[in-house]
Amino acid sequence: MAKQYKKLQNKVYPKKKAEDKPQEKIGKDYLLIFVIAFTAVVTLVGWEHFDSLNRWMYLLLTFSLSMTYIFRHGNISENAKIYVNRASLASMGLAIAMFLLSAYYTFVG
Repeated sequence: MAKQYKKLQNKVYPKKKAEDKPQEKIGKDYLLIFVIAFTAVVTLVGWEHFDSLNRWMYLLLTFSLSMTYIFRHGNISENAKIYVNRASLASMGLAIAMFLLSAYYTFVG
């Protein structure tokens, strides 16, 4: 009788396994916040001095870092995290490509 009661109890109230633990909280990422703020300030201060390629590069870089922060600390669903991560990586790739293009125009072209 006790065995049947335990089986029934395990079906109704399953025990939590070690893998069901909530994920540990990630720190506040003060360095990431600082870098986001720094790129935003550089973008705003240098707006008049940059050409359109550099403007887009800094805007994409700021966007990518912001998406990285949202991915790490935002309370969003797993589906949304996939899209946020992809947007972050895509904008970072475009920013790097624009940097390389800008360096090519500055030093070679």
